Amino acid sequence: MSCPYLTEVTMVFCRAYPVKKLVPSDQLSTESRCDGEAFRSCSVFDEVSGRLGRVVREMEVESHAAPKGRGP
Repeated sequence: MSCPYLTEVTMVFCRAYPVKKLVPSDQLSTESRCDGEAFRSCSVFDEVSGRLGRVVREMEVESHAAPKGRGP
C-alpha cells in the first residue's frame, strides 16, 4: 500500500539559470515567459544567447587564423 500523501509531480527547471530551482510544471501560469514564445524576453535567455554567440564567433575567428598544415 502506498502512502496516501505521496504524490508524483512533474518538475521543470531552466538550464541557463545558474541555480537549479525545480518548479512544479502545474504551477507555471499561461503568462509565464518561460513557456511559449515569450522566453525570448527572458534576461537569462538573452544573456546566455549572447555569450554563446560570442563564443561561436571567437571559434570561427580562431579557425580562420589557425595556420594550415602543409600537405605531402
